[in-house]
Amino acid sequence: MITLYDFPMSPRARKARIVLAEKGLQYEKVIVDITKGEQKKPEFLAINPYGKVPALQDDGTNMYESTIIMEYLNDKYPNPPLLPADPGQRARARVLMHYGDTPYDGALGAIVGQVFFKPKGQADQEVIAKAKQDLNAGFERLERELGNGDYLLGSSFTLADICFVTWAPLFGSLQVEIPNHCSRVQAWFKRMQERESVKTAG
Repeated sequence: MITLYDFPMSPRARKARIVLAEKGLQYEKVIVDITKGEQKKPEFLAINPYGKVPALQDDGTNMYESTIIMEYLNDKYPNPPLLPADPGQRARARVLMHYGDTPYDGALGAIVGQVFFKPKGQADQEVIAKAKQDLNAGFERLERELGNGDYLLGSSFTLADICFVTWAPLFGSLQVEIPNHCSRVQAWFKRMQERESVKTAG
C-alpha cells in the first residue's frame, strides 16, 4: 500500500498527487500540518529527515524529494508513461524538470516567503520584484520550449509539465501573472489545469 505524507497547499506535494492520479493508483493520505510544525516531529523525521512534504512510503521503502517521488512512481508503475522512451527526449524532460525545481520553484518560493511569512506590511518588495522578473524570464523560456506542441515534450503530458503546473493555484494569491506575450504558456497552463488528474490533485 502506498502512503503519501501530504499537505494540501504544498505545490511540491501536489506533484505526487498528480502522478498518483495519472497512474490511477490507490493510496493512503496522511496530512502533515506544516503550519503546526508537524513535519519536525520525530516520527515524521524518521520518514523524511529533511522534515518536508511530500514523503512517500511504498512496500517498506521511504522516499522524499518531490521529483524523485514522481520518477519512482513512473518507474515502478509504468502505465501510462510520463517520460518519453527516447533517451534524448527523456534527457530534455529532465532538463526542464530541473529548471522547474530550481529557478522557477525558487522564484515562487521567494515570493511565498514574503507574502505569507512576513508580518503584514513588511514584505520586501525588492525581493518580490526580482523574483517576478526571474519568473517572467522563465515564462519567456517556456514559450520558446513549447513551440507548437500542446505540452513541453510535444503532444504528451509528462513529469516536466507537472513540475510547473503545481504552482498555478497560488498565482492569484502571489499576484503572479503570465505575460500576455507568452500566449503559448497561457494556453498551456489552461490546458493543464483542465486535465482530470490536475483537478483531482487540487
